[in-house]
Amino acid sequence: MQKLIHGEQEYKTKQEYNKSLEKREINHYILENNIDINKTNDVRGILKNIFSEYGLFIIVMIVMIAGTIVSEEFNKGTIKLLLVKPYSRNKILLAKFITVLIMIAFTIVAVIAMELIVGGIIFGFDSLSVPVLQYNFTTGNLEVLNIFTYLGIEILTQVPKFILLATLAFSCSTLFTNSAVAIAIPLLGYMSADMINMLVIQYKVQFMKLFVSLNWNFEEYLFGNLPKMEGMTCSFSIIICVLYFVAMLIPTFITFKKKNIKNI
Repeated sequence: MQKLIHGEQEYKTKQEYNKSLEKREINHYILENNIDINKTNDVRGILKNIFSEYGLFIIVMIVMIAGTIVSEEFNKGTIKLLLVKPYSRNKILLAKFITVLIMIAFTIVAVIAMELIVGGIIFGFDSLSVPVLQYNFTTGNLEVLNIFTYLGIEILTQVPKFILLATLAFSCSTLFTNSAVAIAIPLLGYMSADMINMLVIQYKVQFMKLFVSLNWNFEEYLFGNLPKMEGMTCSFSIIICVLYFVAMLIPTFITFKKKNIKNI
C-alpha cells in the first residue's frame, strides 16, 4: 500500500514538473522574441480555443442529426418507402451512418470557417501569424506551430469523441426509434463524463480505465505529455474507443435488419 501511494506521488510530481518545464520554456521564448502568445481576444485566440468554447455546440448539433436520422423515418412512417428500394437494409443503414460522419466533418468545418471569418472581420487577421507554442517532452524541444497546423492536430484529437457520441445517438435512434431518447442519452453521458473522470482520477479506480470518456480525449497524449491517469497509453485508448465503437454498431445493424415494420 505504501509503495502504491509512493508511486502515485511520484507520478503527480512528474506531471507538476512537466507543467513547470513547459511554462519555463514558453516564457523564455516570449521574452526572447518579444511576442504575446497568450492573447485570447483575437482571431488566433478564438481558433486556438475553439473546441473548449464551441465543443458543446458541435456535440449538440451532431447528436441531434445522428439521433433523428433513423428514428424520424419510423415516426413519420417513411421507413417503409425507404425499405422497398432495391438495396439491403445493411446498405441503407450504412448510408445513413456515413451521412452522420459527413455531417460531423461539415459541422466542424462550418464552425471553424464562421469563427475565422467573423473573428477576422472584427479583430483583423494579423494575429494568424502568431505561432502556437507546445513543449515536446519526447524530444525536449519547444515546438513552434502555425495556428492552422495546431488546429489540424486539435481536430484529430477531438474527432474520436465526436464520432463515439454520434454513434451512440445513431444506435439509440435505431434501437429505440425515439428521437428524444436518442438525443438525451448521449448528451447526458457527455455532461456527466467530466464528473466521472474527475472521481476516477481522484480515487485511482483502476478498472475504470476501461470507461470510454477517459480514453476519447487524445489531446492528453500530444507532444509526450503524461496522461491524467498513470498507466494509460495512446494505443490502449485507441483500442478502447474502437471496441466501444464496434460494440455500438453491431447490435444496431443486427436490430435494424430484423426489425418488423408491418405495424408502422
